[in-house]
Order: sequence, then C-alpha cells, then structure tokens
Amino acid sequence: MLNKLTIKYIAALLISMACSFAFAEKKTTVILEHSETLSFDKASGREFQVLRGNVRFRHENALMYCDSAYFYDGQNSFDAFGHVRVVQGDSLSMTAHKMFYDGNTKIMRVRGNVVLDNKTMQLYTEQLDYYRIGDYGYFFDGGKLVDPNFEIVSKFGYYYTNLKVSTFKTDVVLTNPDFIIKSDTLSSNSATNIATLVGPSHVYYGDKYTVYTTDARMNTVTNSGQLYNYSVITSNDGKRITADSIHFDKAAGIAKAFHNVDVQDSARSVSMKGNYAICHQTPQSAMVTDSAYIMEFSGKDTLFLHADSLFYTAFDSVNKVMSAYHNVRFFRKDMQGKCDSLNYVTKDSIINMYVAPVLWANQSQMTGDSIKLYMNGTNPDWFHIIGNALICQREDKDNFSQLAGKESKGYMKENDLRQVDMLGNAISVYFPKDDNGNLVGINKAEGSMMSIFMMNKKLEKIKMTPDSQGVMYPPFEAPEEELFLKGFTWQESIRPKKMKDIFLKY
Repeated sequence: MLNKLTIKYIAALLISMACSFAFAEKKTTVILEHSETLSFDKASGREFQVLRGNVRFRHENALMYCDSAYFYDGQNSFDAFGHVRVVQGDSLSMTAHKMFYDGNTKIMRVRGNVVLDNKTMQLYTEQLDYYRIGDYGYFFDGGKLVDPNFEIVSKFGYYYTNLKVSTFKTDVVLTNPDFIIKSDTLSSNSATNIATLVGPSHVYYGDKYTVYTTDARMNTVTNSGQLYNYSVITSNDGKRITADSIHFDKAAGIAKAFHNVDVQDSARSVSMKGNYAICHQTPQSAMVTDSAYIMEFSGKDTLFLHADSLFYTAFDSVNKVMSAYHNVRFFRKDMQGKCDSLNYVTKDSIINMYVAPVLWANQSQMTGDSIKLYMNGTNPDWFHIIGNALICQREDKDNFSQLAGKESKGYMKENDLRQVDMLGNAISVYFPKDDNGNLVGINKAEGSMMSIFMMNKKLEKIKMTPDSQGVMYPPFEAPEEELFLKGFTWQESIRPKKMKDIFLKY
C-alpha cells in the first residue's frame, strides 16, 4: 500500500512528465557563447561543429561549460567533454566528465564523476539523467546524497531540485551521527528534514537499540518520528516494543505505542500487552493500558495478570517494579487472585495486594485488608495477610473450614499450602472426620493464636495456644450462625479459571 508521501513523489514525477509533453513544442535555441577554436566534421556522416577551449553554451537560464564539445546545431543539442560544468540560476550547479544535452527536450545525460550541488546538499554519482523541465535528476548506477545532517547511498534514486526531495531505491543506507538506516526505499525532504521509509527497514542507534519497520516517518535532526505497520524497537539488553504504530522522541527518551502493543523484557521473561503504552528511556519504564495484561513466563507455568493500567520500571538489572491499578486479576494454574491494586518488587520478591484482595491456592481462599506474597524465584514461598485475615476451604456442598484473625502467615511447599499461623483473636471453624471420611462433628475454637497444618491439600490438624477454648457440636446440630465467621464470603464464582477470565468484570 502506498503512503501519502510516496504518492506525493509519484504525483510530482507525473507532473514533471506532463510538463515535458506540454512544453515539447516550445523550443528555444541552444546558444554557443564561446569557444577558442571551431571546426566542422562530416566524416561520421553526421554534421556537427567541433569546439575546443573554454567552451560555453547558454540555454535559457542555464550556462554549460566544458573543455571541448560536438555541437549539433541542426538538432539543437551537443556533446560536452572534459571539466563539464552546469550552472542553472543561483540554485543549482553540476560537474562531470562528459554530458549530452538536448535543447528540445531539455534533458541532460551526465556521465563520469557527477556532482550535483544544490547549495544545501550534494549528489554524487557516475551516471545522471537530469530533466530541466520538472527540475529533477535520476541516477541508476549508484549514488550518494550528502546533506548537513546525513549521507544517503543507494543503487537508484530521484532528486527533485525545487522540492528538495529525494527518493532512493535498493540497498539504501542513511548515515547520521546518531543512527544508521538501512532500507529498501527511502524518501528524504531536505526542507523539512523528514525521511520516509517504505519496505523492510532497520534503524541502528549504535549498540543501544534497533528499530525494524516497513513504514515510517523520521525527523533526521530531532530524531523523532512515527513507525507504522507493526514496527519493533529492540534494545541491546533484551527489551522490545512492538505495536501497530509507535511515535517516538529520542531526545526526550519517550515512545508512545498504539494498538496491539507488546512491551517485552526477555531478561526477566516478562511481556506487557495492551492497546496503548508510554515508554521512557531513563529510567527504563513502561505504562500499558486499554485491555492491558502482563505475562510472566520464567517458570513452568505462565502467570497472566490484567488491570486497567500496568506500570513497569527497571531501575537496574536487579531492582524492577511492576504495579497494577484497578480491577486487578491474575491467573496461574496453581494460584489465582484479585484486588484493586498490586505492586511487585523484584529486589525483595514481594507481591503486595491491596483493597479487597483475594488469593486462591488450590482449594484455599485467602482474604484480608492487604496480602503480601513472598516469592522464591517464580514460586510462592509464604504469604502474610494483614488485617481481617480469613482463610477458607470448602469441605462439601454446604460446609467450609474457616480460620480468622487479625493477621495470618502461611507457608507453602511445592506450591501447596502446608501451614497457616493465625495471629491475634484467632477463631476457627472446622469439620473433623474419621478414618472413613465420615463427619465427626463441627468444632469452633477461639484463642490468641492458632496454627493449622495441611497435607494432600486437606486440613490435617489444628494447634491452639493453652488459653484457647472451643466447643464441638455433633454433626448437623450446630446453630447456623456458628457455621460462618464474621466477614465470610465464598468468592469461587469470580475466581479466574483460565487465562481469559482475567478480563471479566464483576
């Protein structure tokens, strides 16, 4: 698909061609103004004047100089040899070894060490066809454009003198003090300092990062621009930004990405996805929103976490912080959770869950005012529930083992909950069973501290402090109000069961 700037160049070319046809009949005469010697030659079967010594021609506003020439007076054209120089007005000059000029079509075919100088830039090539009607040149045997801000080389190219626009094709390389561009097709506007890339293109910013794109606009002075068509920015330390479109400002160290955004940190096996992102270079950070979620895939199972907004900051290779705000939900096969905001600090390996947090691990549900989850590598090691701690586990359709207190600490092994310590005003409701699995009774106990021990994902025993007291009700005879502790809610209906559930709103 053609972009707007490419269409503009094609339109300019078509206009130039149209002008060539329109003015083809408006012929003006090429005038010989000076030559030290003049002779005639008919031996070749073509009559022409042989001119030698400081030869000078004039055609309209163009002066053309050379050491010697064959002047085809009847055809209004000439061949120029040696120290060829063309001066057109006060804006264009050109030098070469030889040139053929047709005064009727106003086409110059310039060959050998060609240099076209447009004051602000120079074009170097071995073969150039220059069309004075339309004021553009075409090179087809390799060329180099030198601008105050960059150099461009390619195999083929057009340069539009009045527009100060050039288009390069095949093996294009633009070199700037800050970056190098390699592209299939590149258009440069010297007036606006805008370079347009079309086709597979790479931009190399030293050993810091690389840009891949197939459609881009870049300001070669400010190092800012826009990337389209699913472009990629990759840093040398493993970070990568991919999106349908990316707007970047290198001077400010900011990049904004839109639609199908993927911000990756392969060193930490983390990928943030969404439809809008802002990334900062110093410190390295990213904010992702609009259907945002994060993937952490360093372990055996991938963690998926969604929130309205996700923030990720890498202060150094060890200290990195990930924050999630509003409607936070996460899913991993062995662990799920929800809260309103979440913070993860890699340096301390702590996941902090705030505002109505719920943490599920196998058959257990944990709630409180806030929850701290301490990680051992990629696996949960232990947790700390602060304020209104409540841990529940379903025993059967109607009965739930419960443990409540001011705070709680739980310890895990191989991702299974093995021990829970309930601290401060500890209360428990559990349903002991005999060896055959029959319900023995309903036990409710209170104390300053209690510990429960799990085995095979089931409650094995409860250890209470000496000051604890309780009551055992026969099966099915406990008052209903004794079966549920204050604040009990069973939230299985909002528990993420698969990755896509993290996007559900309740």
